[in-house]
Amino acid sequence: MAPIGRRTASAASLLWGALLLVQCGGVDPTAGKLASRAAEGWGALVFHLADGALARIPATRDTVGITLSNGAERIVLARDSGGCYQVPVFDGRLCLSEDAVGQWTDPLRTGEELYSVDVEWVPSARPRIVADTATQREVWRMEFGLSNPWYGDLVFTNHSDGSATGTIETATGDFRFLHGHTTEDKLTLQTFDGAHLFLFTAETHISDSLVNGVFYSGNHYSTPFKAHRRTDSDPALSEGNQAAWTALPIGYTGEDLSGSTQHWSWDPADSITHIISVMGSWCPNCMDEHRLLVSLMDGYPNVAVHTLAFERGLDRPEGQRKALERLRRYVQQMDLERFGDRWQVRLAGPASKTEAQQRLPFLDKVVSFPTTVVMRPGSDAPWIHSGFNGPATGAKYDLERLRFVAAISGSKESR
Repeated sequence: MAPIGRRTASAASLLWGALLLVQCGGVDPTAGKLASRAAEGWGALVFHLADGALARIPATRDTVGITLSNGAERIVLARDSGGCYQVPVFDGRLCLSEDAVGQWTDPLRTGEELYSVDVEWVPSARPRIVADTATQREVWRMEFGLSNPWYGDLVFTNHSDGSATGTIETATGDFRFLHGHTTEDKLTLQTFDGAHLFLFTAETHISDSLVNGVFYSGNHYSTPFKAHRRTDSDPALSEGNQAAWTALPIGYTGEDLSGSTQHWSWDPADSITHIISVMGSWCPNCMDEHRLLVSLMDGYPNVAVHTLAFERGLDRPEGQRKALERLRRYVQQMDLERFGDRWQVRLAGPASKTEAQQRLPFLDKVVSFPTTVVMRPGSDAPWIHSGFNGPATGAKYDLERLRFVAAISGSKESR
């Protein structure tokens, strides 16, 4: 979704080595015990990012796991046998000591050292349910970066209790379910979906502007931003980066979930509508798109889906085996097995848009994961769509659904 920008060093605000008695992967004599700092109940996971920034994710915690609350979204991190919490699908882990401090680690991130972000569990009282008597929807045009800027629309709602919920829409997708709060002088929005940890902060003392904004992605990336209230004079977010068909034959080579190499090519005379989904199991927007396709499959029995997964970590020891294991879990958790041969999943290559285009030369470029190709029987050319607006975008997600239905059914498609 976002281009690569300035990378920042992690501000190690927690003394992880001193506070943890034993690392998560080793033998833990306290495994299974409850943490002394209110192991069960309401609270928040507080992530410590660069420059002293804090991202707070409301959650509930019990002996089974931690349930994250990203606005309307709920994500369950299941407690494993070592006392840590497993991020669903994405292979990350969140480990807390008896003092409720620890780290979120993501083994799929690039780098010589294991990627980690310091985190602590902070208990709180159960939040009171208050009637939301006054809400205000706001839309801001955002400009990220100092050179070669990129743009998005911050769409959020201010609630009567001071909280805020919304998302950031870009030309190729969204930044998930954001939540936080606004005051007279500051806006804070964040989300953690297990694969991405986003934090946005800005000053709000100027009525028609957001200034001194900073966007943090974990502790490895940050970039400044500014914003103004969007008006009719602001141009639409560009869709010019859509991929196009090169007129070359459509097909692919990839490994099935047992590791066997498979080849497939499209025959326009085929009576089946085929959908190629270029994605990665590490990509939450890709998962949103797959959930939409799952919801459509029963209504369109003449459709077959080919998931081409471009995975992280293939260049690491046993990277290919681990990627196939991860894809098998993905198939299980998304309940794709029930479609049988109508839904094929293939390991197609490393998580690189350049690599994806080289392996799929029927596309002139791959600008985003996911990229979707729909081929109807007898059609002269495929329908191609780059990116995906997920449920957090509301009306734009509804439009995505209409687009996909139109492409699959052959009715007029509204771009």
